[in-house]
Amino acid sequence: MLCIGISFCVVLPTWGQQKTISQDGVSLTYDTAMFSKLQIEESRKEALPHPRDQFNVHPATLVFLFYVGSHCTGLITLYPLEDSSVEDLNAAYPELAERAAALTHMLHDRPAAPQRHPSGNPKEIPTIQNQMSSQYFLSHVRYLDFSWGSGIAFLVQYSQDASEYAVGSRLHYQIEGLTADRKIAVSAYFDVSHPDLPPTEKDGIVTDQTGEPIGEKAYMKYLRQMETFLDGKNEATFRPPLDSIQKLVDSLRFENMDPASWGSKFSGKNTVTE
Repeated sequence: MLCIGISFCVVLPTWGQQKTISQDGVSLTYDTAMFSKLQIEESRKEALPHPRDQFNVHPATLVFLFYVGSHCTGLITLYPLEDSSVEDLNAAYPELAERAAALTHMLHDRPAAPQRHPSGNPKEIPTIQNQMSSQYFLSHVRYLDFSWGSGIAFLVQYSQDASEYAVGSRLHYQIEGLTADRKIAVSAYFDVSHPDLPPTEKDGIVTDQTGEPIGEKAYMKYLRQMETFLDGKNEATFRPPLDSIQKLVDSLRFENMDPASWGSKFSGKNTVTE
């Protein structure tokens, strides 16, 4: 269960439809025409040993959730890579350092992506959060330089099973980044769609002319074709535009913050601005 906390929040109206939110030394600017509501959560740490969930462990995080009406369409989560409230960071969060190191190497070396297994399936792009599912579709992969650090952005669909989900039925635009001082990891993902994708329901399955699933071999071919199809689409033609999400993430600012203290400060509250 996500536990939320707020210690201090300031809303600063700016020009046009832009609004800047500032909290705990972190600020960002978003478009009120794009999102109708923003919720900020201070999630308390979930360190090992955890009595309810031995897999979903994480340090205290600051989360910005973006809404269109009553539906949450995206979020930006900030993970501190230091925690003064625990004696041993690796013992408390055993995957955190490993995931941060993998992302650091990728952002430093910038290999061509997505890399592929011999089967043609994409290799995983490192993420800070344990997704507990597979990246079976990757497209529009690019490295980004931000005012606060660097990151990698990609269109992605995740799956925990072998179901033949249609591309667009659970499509996200994800950005994984690190601040230049390596003290904060930034993980963002937003629901996206494209008008040229065939209409599909949430979690819709690809079927043949008889309405049956198309089979693994045909599905793998379909996925690779759809990756190429979406790669050819301009970022501005997605809904919302991919470049607008990049701009939102780039608007993050960090000033007079102490993320290592979040583990002892965040205790379970939230705030909403509309």
